[in-house]
Amino acid sequence: MIARPNGPERADFYAAAVYGSIVAAAAIGAFREENARPQDVALALLGTMVVFWIVHVWAEVQGERIHYGTPFSLHQLRLVAWSEWPLVEAGFGPTVFLFLGWAGVINETLAQDLALVACVVQLFAWGFFLGHRASEHWWSAVASGVTNGALGLLLVGLEISVLHH
Repeated sequence: MIARPNGPERADFYAAAVYGSIVAAAAIGAFREENARPQDVALALLGTMVVFWIVHVWAEVQGERIHYGTPFSLHQLRLVAWSEWPLVEAGFGPTVFLFLGWAGVINETLAQDLALVACVVQLFAWGFFLGHRASEHWWSAVASGVTNGALGLLLVGLEISVLHH
């Protein structure tokens, strides 16, 4: 996020949400490969999302201070924290399925599969939303959704392979 007099732009929120969807999918995929229980995956996922959020907020604030030569400001910290919050929110939907597996409402394997599917749906939805905003044609929105979703899946696959090697 760039220091702006009126606060963060919507692009900051979208970027955090897309990034969060990728991080959540990679985390769930990695834990799924380890045959972790849904409760362990849920807690690790939420913890990971919060830690990434804190890191992003702090790095952004520091980057702005270095670039603009400004002193630390609680107001700016709050603005950045707010703009990065969708990174954490991206983990909420998948966590619902993990909680259902934890509670025994659904099978543990199904819970993890559905959590991963929720992340993939988010990635495709962000791509579709991008295509819809960038073009008036429905086919362009679908193509964007598929392309950006596939790219997101490729990034998730790379992340998981890095975690396992």
